[in-house]
Amino acid sequence: MFGPCPRTRADVSLDRLLGMMKSHGVARSITLSTVGIFHSYNDGNAQTRAECQGRRDLLPAATIDPRAYFAGMKQIPDLVSQGFRLFRFFPGEQGWPLDHAAFEDILDELEEAAAPIMINASRTGDASALGRILGGRKHALILEGVMFETLAEAVSVMTKHENIHIETHGLVAPGGLKFLADQIGPDRIIFGSDCPRSSLAGPLRYVQESGLSDEDKARVLGGNIKRLLGG
Repeated sequence: MFGPCPRTRADVSLDRLLGMMKSHGVARSITLSTVGIFHSYNDGNAQTRAECQGRRDLLPAATIDPRAYFAGMKQIPDLVSQGFRLFRFFPGEQGWPLDHAAFEDILDELEEAAAPIMINASRTGDASALGRILGGRKHALILEGVMFETLAEAVSVMTKHENIHIETHGLVAPGGLKFLADQIGPDRIIFGSDCPRSSLAGPLRYVQESGLSDEDKARVLGGNIKRLLGG
C-alpha cells in the first residue's frame, strides 16, 4: 500500500514501495492508496487507479467501507471495468464488525465479479466468522494477517471452504509455512508482505527458507495469485 498512514511512522510512500520491489526483485505488486482506508474509499480508489494506470509493475486493488455503502449503489461493476483486480476490506482499522449487514450486501454484489476478496483475519474468531458469513458464496476470499496463534482456526475454516485462501506476512514461526502447505496444500497460499509498512526482505526470506519445493515456492510467490486474478 502507499499513502498517509496515521498509525505508523514508517515511510509508506509509493516511491519507497517501488524501491523495495526493485531491490528485492519483485516484478509486480497488488497495491492501493491508504486514503481509501483512513479517509474516503472513493477518493482512495481514484488515487490508486491514477498511480497504477499505465504501469505493469502495479496492479490496483479497490476498497469499500461498508459504513458508507448502501445496497443498490452497484459500484462494483464500475470498479471492475476500471481495472481493479482485487477488493480489500479493513474492519479493524475502520471499526466495523465482520457481520456488518452492508458488508454482506457487498459480498452479494461481488459474487457476480471475478475479482477475489482480501480481508484481515488476525484476531481469534475472525476466520470462523468469515467462514459463516461466506456461507454458500463461491468467490475467492483471502485471509490476511493470520498469525501462528490463529493458524489452527484458519486451517479449520479452510478445510470446510475450498474457496478460502491465506496470505503469508503474519506467519513468522519456523516451519509454519510448510505445516500450512501440508494441511491445506500449496495452491491456496498467497505471498503477502504488508510492504512498505513492513520490510519486504523478511517475508520473502520466510518463503524462500520454508522447506517447500521450488515448484511450491513459485506457486506461493506468484503462481497462485496470478491464477486467482485470471493470469
